Amino acid sequence: MALIEMFFTQTATITPFVRMGSGKPVYGEAETRKCRMERGKRLQNVYKNLDGTGDEVVANAKMFCTGDPIPSRSIVQCDGQEFTVIDCDVMNGFADHHLEVYLE
Repeated sequence: MALIEMFFTQTATITPFVRMGSGKPVYGEAETRKCRMERGKRLQNVYKNLDGTGDEVVANAKMFCTGDPIPSRSIVQCDGQEFTVIDCDVMNGFADHHLEVYLE
């Protein structure tokens, strides 16, 4: 077990976004992952583009988990609430890697 997984005390059901079809989103098969959620504060991540301008992602919640990256527009259900994925960052640190998923 990776060290980071000790902090994952919650379980989330993730329904990955695949593509748009006939004007409606098409989702893949749902999966369950252990995670940790942060809610109740305005979370943001600022990116600097090559031209010097900045992009800002503001989220209602942030989820930490491991596994394959989660596509934007995927649906995440945790603790009776449903969220939409805004952005998913793969974070590498020491021997453990994890995902930081920004949710709306």
